[in-house]
Amino acid sequence: MNKCYKNLFRSLPGNDSWEGSFYERLVEYGIWDEQEFWKFHKDLIDIAKLMKHRKTEWDIATAVVRLYVKIASLISSHFNANDIFKIQNLTDSEILEFYERLDLAVVGAFSGEILDESRFDLRNPLIDE
Repeated sequence: MNKCYKNLFRSLPGNDSWEGSFYERLVEYGIWDEQEFWKFHKDLIDIAKLMKHRKTEWDIATAVVRLYVKIASLISSHFNANDIFKIQNLTDSEILEFYERLDLAVVGAFSGEILDESRFDLRNPLIDE
């Protein structure tokens, strides 16, 4: 398995470092850990930069898709009145802002398209422009 993108792989259940990861905090506690999200987001942007040269590896692509589907499912559950899962520490509008950033980063991981951080109100503090 690829040793780069530690925050991407860390969020996969079963990873030795899973505890405290973005996805672990979200699924286990309903907490959107902004600091861990931005680390995860940065890995997705770094993968998108590789896509410009068509060098994304299969294990990276698989990890991106698996986590995206799981996170999107939890966001959907949050907005479902019949589901008990709730993201505890963000407003609905904040969740939607983060979801937009996640969507665009995942698309970028496969297309190589990266929008400048300056285009967003919600910016990743780990990305220098």
